[in-house]
Amino acid sequence: MLTRRLFVSVPLAALVAVLTLSALTAKADDWRKKFPTIKYGIISVETQVDTMKNQDVFLKEAKKELGVPVELFTATEYAGIVNALATGQIQLGWLGASSYATTWLDCKCVEPLVGAQDVKGAMGYNSVLIVKADSPYKSYEDLKGKTVARNDPHSTSGFTVPTVEFAEMGKPVDKYFNSPLSGGHQQTIVGVLNGTYDGGFTWTTPGDGFGAIRKMIDKGLLKRDQIRVIWTSPMIPTPPVVIRSDLPPQMKADLEKMFIRLVRVNEAAADAVAQGKTLGLQRVYHEDYIPIIKAKQWLKQQRKKGG
Repeated sequence: MLTRRLFVSVPLAALVAVLTLSALTAKADDWRKKFPTIKYGIISVETQVDTMKNQDVFLKEAKKELGVPVELFTATEYAGIVNALATGQIQLGWLGASSYATTWLDCKCVEPLVGAQDVKGAMGYNSVLIVKADSPYKSYEDLKGKTVARNDPHSTSGFTVPTVEFAEMGKPVDKYFNSPLSGGHQQTIVGVLNGTYDGGFTWTTPGDGFGAIRKMIDKGLLKRDQIRVIWTSPMIPTPPVVIRSDLPPQMKADLEKMFIRLVRVNEAAADAVAQGKTLGLQRVYHEDYIPIIKAKQWLKQQRKKGG
């Protein structure tokens, strides 16, 4: 009798385990019911039309991997993506380090998920000061009193980093140069090429793997020998794909898995996320962006002081 009871109880226990696992799996998949469409915001480094076109390969691959449509959300200004994340209009977004810092400081409701690795293996990029190659300017000192464009107050490489770095050198950007805001990286580069600006701050990686310079080259709007870099910042943490912190844990895990394996299943889709060539997307963390958060806090204090 004892033997018979044991024999019967084994398949019953197995059945209970299967049913429990099935219930847990179904529960884990519930995020798709709450989010039948994922909204992905992106700070554009080009025109909105070009952004929509270039992100199409990623959107299709993401839908295939996640099982739900991924809808692109764009804005003409960085603040549009920052506000959309903070208010929950979108669930994830591709931001610069400074825009992530702004969003986190405003709402504490986001966290970085992944970032792109450049073609040389680094997890970062640089702010650079560019001039026309045929200009007489060989160093940033040559541009003192000249017109040097910054980008947007939420731009890491086009505003935050050069503003802080030059202040630390005792050469505040808005006093050392005439420093108007161009409104975007492409506008800065075009302005330098056509002579509107004597110089301008933008972003790139070593070897121009991704960034604004790479985008302009790929679009046929810039030949690399038309510009010269005369100042380079220390490395900035790579632009993160940011998610809302209140997303379901399984949804976060599925998004992370999708992004990290992207380069293996669809290299073009990974490049679209990186805005250029990448070795792949890697996990990043809030701690990686603390230096930029501190820089944003410093800028805020300076504005309060009127400095």
